[in-house]
Amino acid sequence: MNDLKEFVDYVWSFYGASDALYPIQGLKRQHIYDGFYIYKNRLIKAMNDSSNTYTWGYGDSLDRERVRDIILQENIISWEV
Repeated sequence: MNDLKEFVDYVWSFYGASDALYPIQGLKRQHIYDGFYIYKNRLIKAMNDSSNTYTWGYGDSLDRERVRDIILQENIISWEV
């Protein structure tokens, strides 16, 4: 990914777009930004802990899924049924 907006668009395409593969009910782009910043802080913490293998994958699918998990844990939204 080249920038944060590109990553947010990538996450949005999986969970928030009208044709999302795995729609999350009530998801807003702001949730993705908020989830990313929480993730970023966790990555910074991990850099100071040599036993932690939590790393940034340059916007890959694992990063997307980690941000999704943060969104679901931190917000009152759920998978669309």
